[in-house]
Amino acid sequence: MKRLLVAALAGTMFAATPVLAADDGGPYVGAGVGSYGVDVGTFSGDDTGYKVLAGWMFSPYIGGELEYIDGGSAEEFGAGLDMTGFNASLKAVYPIDQFSLFAKAGLYMWDADVRIAGEGRGSDSGEDFSWGLGLGYDFTDNFGVTLEYQGFEVEDTDTTDFVSASVVWKF
Repeated sequence: MKRLLVAALAGTMFAATPVLAADDGGPYVGAGVGSYGVDVGTFSGDDTGYKVLAGWMFSPYIGGELEYIDGGSAEEFGAGLDMTGFNASLKAVYPIDQFSLFAKAGLYMWDADVRIAGEGRGSDSGEDFSWGLGLGYDFTDNFGVTLEYQGFEVEDTDTTDFVSASVVWKF
């Protein structure tokens, strides 16, 4: 009788494994657009920024994400700043039916090109802490949208941030 019970329990666990795996998350890709802003001293510029992203949810609550972000060309008073970079982060998600709240923390690997009228050009790069907060909505099991605020602790800047809306496709 004990063997029959163990066999039945094991069979139930193996049968349920694909269902559990489907709910545990998986890979996703997406693209977004928004406002990318940089403040450095008296310079305060922003431009339309773009991003493409790929991630993997290890469970419904924890995942990892990699983004390529193009911050556009922020300009003010004859000075300009072009910033691009890769952002790698861990993502914590709190699902609520079709909605989800999320927070991320990671590393932003950036490149910046600076133009100052009458002074010339320069460039810089680095790796700094990044974080983000957002809200997601899933229209279907595979398609959703997110609204997100990201902050980047870029050295020698007062504020670097990105407010974006993205579409996300889950596999």
